[in-house]
Amino acid sequence: MDIALQSDSRELSCVLIPSGNYQLLLPNVSVAEILPWRRIKPIDDTPNWCLGLLGWRGESLPVVRFELVAADVGDAPRTGRCLVVMNRSHSVRSLPFWALAADGLPRMLSLDSEDVSESARTPVATESACVMLGTEEVSVPNLGYLEERVSSLPGLSG
Repeated sequence: MDIALQSDSRELSCVLIPSGNYQLLLPNVSVAEILPWRRIKPIDDTPNWCLGLLGWRGESLPVVRFELVAADVGDAPRTGRCLVVMNRSHSVRSLPFWALAADGLPRMLSLDSEDVSESARTPVATESACVMLGTEEVSVPNLGYLEERVSSLPGLSG
């Protein structure tokens, strides 16, 4: 398990985001803002995991359904509880921000190495790790993979 929490006992500020059957665990620094659900403009010819574009601070951000990138099944739900604006974490130049659709309100957490343990489930490409947070299985998203997928969407300018 290659998680920053494993190597030291200091606390890490995190956010837990409900997305379909997943609970996504991210460091707070990866989140720019959490917004109530608002109108999203559909984009033609995009995968079902892209709900469309969100107007935010003068920019148009692609909105992603994590559970549909992880397992491309069914039609994407067109609504949710809130939108989580993500900071770019890797070197995808054309993508300073993007958004995740959340089905519930994200929770802020402070975690230390004793709060998480390994999960028996093998991570999929969209996950850096699967861990247990108490008795709940959570996913640590592979932000580099997600950002590459989002940056390759048609109609996004770089």
